[in-house]
Amino acid sequence: MSRIAVFFVLVLFSCQGQSTNKAQQKTDTVDAKIIVPKNNTVSCEQVVTQLVKSSNAIAFSQFGDTLVQAAVAYLGPEKLTIKLYVINDISENPLEKRLVEHAVGWLEFHQKTRQLLDITNDPDNPLILRYDRRIAQEHDLSKLCSSTTAMTKSSKGHTLWDVMLDEDIKFNGKLDRFFTRSDFEKVFGRPDSIRLLKDESPCVTIFDTEAPDDKYLYKSGSRFETSGDRVAVEEFWFLNGNFITYNGIRIDANTTMQDMKRLFPTAVRERQEMDKAGKLWLITLLQDNEGILDGHIKMYFKDGKAQSIHWWSPC
Repeated sequence: MSRIAVFFVLVLFSCQGQSTNKAQQKTDTVDAKIIVPKNNTVSCEQVVTQLVKSSNAIAFSQFGDTLVQAAVAYLGPEKLTIKLYVINDISENPLEKRLVEHAVGWLEFHQKTRQLLDITNDPDNPLILRYDRRIAQEHDLSKLCSSTTAMTKSSKGHTLWDVMLDEDIKFNGKLDRFFTRSDFEKVFGRPDSIRLLKDESPCVTIFDTEAPDDKYLYKSGSRFETSGDRVAVEEFWFLNGNFITYNGIRIDANTTMQDMKRLFPTAVRERQEMDKAGKLWLITLLQDNEGILDGHIKMYFKDGKAQSIHWWSPC
């Protein structure tokens, strides 16, 4: 009788153990589904936007999370560079909208550590952001965004770095990049010298007219191209008090590379030393948000301060 009782107890414990194990396995499976759901319908843009919106990025305190939008500007093997931007209507005609993007922040998402960094103010000393880490756990951003080539590269194959739009620039706080000959003399005075384009033999021109009387105007190191009464800036030097404003921010001979980080953090981080003898540093800026234009803007720095800005186009 005692042997039967012992056998019954052993069977009872065995059944309870199997039941407990099955319950534990069921709980683990449910938890795993909650943590890592399989969702193949979301896009890279949707996940990145969701991740960024859950963070305490600096741009949100200035513009609000409803206005700020996010897009992957560059996808590298270890990190994603994310552009934060707002869309503004710069049209002077209320009946005709003219929408442009303005960058208001830059983030980096490091895929290995899953750190989200705000590099807007100082790329060398980024701010570590808080965000909903479940989003990064649920989605492999590297795989999800790798096929989104339109977000990482333009149709011309250029990496989308920082953009400097002509319409946001004012020369000496007054002139757009294109203006008239009378405007030139009002703001800059008479040119120091004048040369015909045909004598300079440039490989590419701004107005592309090839007119025999097209000229270059030189003033305080700067070079301006003319065609008839039209004038355009080709190269502008920050000499004799000359300056530009970009979105209302002044850039002149006292502007440092550190100052430029606030406007163009990616370009500053990817700067190149072009002239070893003169120690000229160069940052490169695209001229449009879509990356369609072949040319770009080069800004040179000497001894850590802005020296000149040049509109470059391939021959």
